[in-house]
Amino acid sequence: MRDDASLDALLADALASDYDGTASEDHGKLSVFFVVGATTLVTIVLGMALAETRVQALANLTTRTALVQRVQAADGRVATMEARVKTAQQNLQAAEQANLAGTSLGQQANLKLARLRAAAGFTALYGNGLEVFLSDAPVNGLVPSDAQQPGRIIDRDLQEVVNGLWQAGATGVAINGRRLTASSAIRSAGDAILVDYRPLLPPYKISAIGVDANQVAGKFRENQGGLLLEQLQAHYGIIWELRTLGKITLPAAGSGSTSGGTP
Repeated sequence: MRDDASLDALLADALASDYDGTASEDHGKLSVFFVVGATTLVTIVLGMALAETRVQALANLTTRTALVQRVQAADGRVATMEARVKTAQQNLQAAEQANLAGTSLGQQANLKLARLRAAAGFTALYGNGLEVFLSDAPVNGLVPSDAQQPGRIIDRDLQEVVNGLWQAGATGVAINGRRLTASSAIRSAGDAILVDYRPLLPPYKISAIGVDANQVAGKFRENQGGLLLEQLQAHYGIIWELRTLGKITLPAAGSGSTSGGTP
């Protein structure tokens, strides 16, 4: 009986060993199959996501290119119309001078028209000048690139500066070479600042003419425009400078550029 029991135990051990080996081998194969399948699935999903991202990026680039072309075309049409208006104004002035120059009363009317045109921005203005230079604060790397930078000049800042120059006694003002008139609008469109619906490029040079440029500069520093710039510099790091320029010429309205400048 002991020998039979030992034989049965030996056979049982052998069968159990074979079963365990087979089960382990099958489990290993299933694990490998599962890993390979999961890897393949992840690869397919990533490939599809990458392809979709590339397609979306291409669509965005195409849309952006089309918008840029439309804006450039619109700017070209505006520049052409401005040139036509300027030519028409020059022709009108030449005709008025020719018709009014023959009499003393006509000459007086011509002088009055010249003063009114200069004040309204229809002709260039020459005189004692000063300039307010404005630039955005250096970009803070801690602020995400797609977030609003706190040190960026906005339309309300330019409005305050221009109003401050008028209040200080300026007789003519231009921003980046674009002359301002009584009907000029300084507004924002997204991240861009528009003057009379034309975009400005920073930095901003606000040129002004006054009877006494030093006096205008002193009054500007003390009024709301100058105090605002000091606060913006202290709290947000914007860069600004006020200086007199001697004799300068402000262009007629509609004939300026929108490019930025350097101090």
